[in-house]
Amino acid sequence: MKLGLITDIHEHVEPLRVALGRFRSERVDQIVVIGDVFEMGEHIEETCRLLSEANAIGVWGNHDFGLSFDPHPEVRARYPAPVIDYMGSLRPRLEIDGCLFAHVEPWLDPESVADLWYFDGPPVEQRQLNRIFDAVSNRIMFGGHYHRWLLATPERIADWDGTGPIRLTAGRFFVVVGAVCEGCSAIFDTRTSELQPLNKPVDRKATK
Repeated sequence: MKLGLITDIHEHVEPLRVALGRFRSERVDQIVVIGDVFEMGEHIEETCRLLSEANAIGVWGNHDFGLSFDPHPEVRARYPAPVIDYMGSLRPRLEIDGCLFAHVEPWLDPESVADLWYFDGPPVEQRQLNRIFDAVSNRIMFGGHYHRWLLATPERIADWDGTGPIRLTAGRFFVVVGAVCEGCSAIFDTRTSELQPLNKPVDRKATK
């Protein structure tokens, strides 16, 4: 199965359109959102429309929690039904072909707002890697949140920065996908375990 991976959109509709267009040209089977669709609400309607039209599924992030997890009636009244419906379709975690998708590291609880907003920086120490790989049994885990590319094994942070493809064929891996709002997305083939980063420089003044 060929998956199009996007995370940390933060309502940046132009780079989102670029990513979705690339996914169409590459004929991905499924688009997966790895959290943080929302930013301030100014472009959330268009963002959700694009994702809904692309049949994108996914998980919520820390910025999405108020819209995705039992939204308050005042929140429901503030946004149109298509936004509430799409954001309500996001899940805390998602598994596809044995791969785990969650916005934050897998030892954190995505149904806890405190855990979703926990930030101790990307993992750099062995104890941080241990808690990631001890939390779940999935061979490959994908996250977002850090707005950068990162690849870790149970033993170390890999010398890989998302500038080229990599094949995740042996061992276990935790992958952080670069942010859509910074022009990044990825394609992952669950059959071959090849991860293809897609990077496009973004003019920050033109992203909203």
